[in-house]
Amino acid sequence: MILEHRAYTMKPGLRERFYETQVERGFDVVRPVIDRVIGYFSTVSGPADQVIHIYAFDSLEDWRSRLHGLYDVPELQPYFLNVRPLMLSQENRLLMPSPVAALTPHFSADSYWTPGDPPLADPTTHRDLLIEEQIVSLTPGSLGKYWELIEQYGVPAMSPLETNMIGSFHMIAGPLHQVYHYWFFDGFDDRTRRHNAVRVNPDWIRFQDEIRPNVVNQESKLMVPAPVPEMVPLFRTP
Repeated sequence: MILEHRAYTMKPGLRERFYETQVERGFDVVRPVIDRVIGYFSTVSGPADQVIHIYAFDSLEDWRSRLHGLYDVPELQPYFLNVRPLMLSQENRLLMPSPVAALTPHFSADSYWTPGDPPLADPTTHRDLLIEEQIVSLTPGSLGKYWELIEQYGVPAMSPLETNMIGSFHMIAGPLHQVYHYWFFDGFDDRTRRHNAVRVNPDWIRFQDEIRPNVVNQESKLMVPAPVPEMVPLFRTP
C-alpha cells in the first residue's frame, strides 16, 4: 500500500471557505477517492491556513485510476472553478509504510485501515484531539540506518506513545530521505507529557546520539481534524 499526502495552503482567511466548497460539492461524486481518505486536518502550528489530507491506496495503479479519472467528470468542473482560486499552493507526496512493524500498527504493507474500520478516536468524546506530523530529513543513504536504530533503541523508549501511534512512513515521491511519523493526542498537555516521558528514556537518548550525524532537519506540525465528519473517518464513527 501507499499513502498520498497532500498539503493545500489557502489564501489568508479562506480555509473555512475551502471546507464549505467540499460540502457544497458533495461526496458521492468523488466516491472513488473519498473511499480511500484517511483524514483532512487543519494546521494549528507551522504554515497558517494549510489543510493536510491523507489517503491510503492499494498501489500506484489504484491511486492513478481512482484520482485521475475525476478531472474529466463534468459535474466536478464547477467545483474546480470555485476551489482553486482559494489556494496559494498545492503539494503532493507519496509515502510507504515503515519496515518496522511496531511503527505501523494501522498501516502496513500488507493491510491497512480503511474508512469502514472503527475510528482510532472520536472528537465528540476527545474534544481536544490533536494530530502531530513529525518529519525527519536524513542524509542520503541513511534511511536504512534510521530504521535499524529506531527499532533497536527508539521503539523500546516510545512506549508512552504506543497507544497514540497512527503510523510511520518514508518518502518515495517528493523530497527523498524523509521519514514521517504520525500520532494523535488528547490535547497539548497530553502530547507534552508523553513526549517528555520518551525524551528522558536512556534508550531514546542512545537513539538520538547514534542517529544525530545523519539528521539534516526535524520538524513537527500540529493539526486538528477537519470540521466536516465525512473528511475525517480516522477519527469519526462511520
